Amino acid sequence: MSGLITGPLIELFGQSRHAWFQQFLALPNGIPSHDTFNREFALWDARQFETAFRQWVQTVYSLIPREGVAIDGKTVHRAHNRKKGQSPLHLVSA
Repeated sequence: MSGLITGPLIELFGQSRHAWFQQFLALPNGIPSHDTFNREFALWDARQFETAFRQWVQTVYSLIPREGVAIDGKTVHRAHNRKKGQSPLHLVSA
């Protein structure tokens, strides 16, 4: 997974919900920086993430059998690293 855009957005989201996250997480150093998120996401195996995501969607769908979950996807232009063989960043909203 590419963290070109993902890390900064997650850091911003974390900062905006800091008090809420503190109810569940010990955050002695605050919300991790976008660099930390980017390093973490760079370690993820995209195929394993896809499998886990699909399983999660199936679980959510099974909880609401008569309704659907709208899923939207976009590919971020120029969010790739050809030298490292990384494909563009794909964003999914549900």
